[in-house]
Amino acid sequence: MHAPTLVFSKGKQLTVYLQNREGALASLATFLGRHGVNIYGLSLSDTEDHGYARLIVDDTEKARQLVEDSGELVTEQDVLLVHVENEPGELGRMLQVLADHRINIDYGYSFGGPGTEKGLALMPSNVEVALSFLQKDVPLP
Repeated sequence: MHAPTLVFSKGKQLTVYLQNREGALASLATFLGRHGVNIYGLSLSDTEDHGYARLIVDDTEKARQLVEDSGELVTEQDVLLVHVENEPGELGRMLQVLADHRINIDYGYSFGGPGTEKGLALMPSNVEVALSFLQKDVPLP
């Protein structure tokens, strides 16, 4: 049995603002796919009039430019990317370090990557500070 692995890094997320109507997400995913952009992570939220999709993609700059050029509103944010073994307690161990340092997690979602790579995209109150505490304070088993 191998020791669980935790890997932390800063990554980029795109937020695309969409009309809250049938087919809007399908159009976005088809559009990006047609241009060779692979979506690894997706989180959706909505309001009465509009929704937004948070995306982790394989080529953030290309995707951002494509969406922007198509006339849709898109923003780019730093996020904390966490690769954690699928073992009981691993997520809690990592999140406890952030809680001990009074770092709030505003939202998060899971993502996949090439092959079997899996992880979490988290939006802490401060990405840089959260990353520094995790790299320094999360004990490896």
